[in-house]
Amino acid sequence: MPGYGRGQGRFRRGWIESFVLLIIAEQPAHGYEIANKLSDFGVILNGIGQMGNLYRTLSKLEDMGLVVTDWDTTDSGPSKKIYKITEDGLMFLRNSKEEFEEFKKIIEVFIQRVSKFEK
Repeated sequence: MPGYGRGQGRFRRGWIESFVLLIIAEQPAHGYEIANKLSDFGVILNGIGQMGNLYRTLSKLEDMGLVVTDWDTTDSGPSKKIYKITEDGLMFLRNSKEEFEEFKKIIEVFIQRVSKFEK
C-alpha cells in the first residue's frame, strides 16, 4: 500500500519524540544508539535522510528542554554527543503514557469492530 513504510511516517506526530525520550530515559545514548533502539518500536531508520530527521528531533527535544547533552570523549576517535533526559522530559514521557493509553483504548474498539467482519 502506498505510504505505509517502515520509517517515521506511519506513526502519529509526536510518537517519535516519545519513543526517543523513553530510550534516553532508560539509558543516556548517542544518536546511532537511539536509532538502533527505535527498531523496538517498529521504526527503522536507514539512510542519511532519516538519520537527519532523528537529529532534528533530538535538536527539537533539546530546544524544548526535554533533553540535555554532554560529550563522551572516553573512546578513541571523535567525541560523541550523549543525550540525557531532564525532569521536564520525564514529565513529557508520563504525559505521553497517558495519551498512549487513550489511543490503546481507541485501537481496541477498532479491532473489536473490525473483527465482526472476519470469517
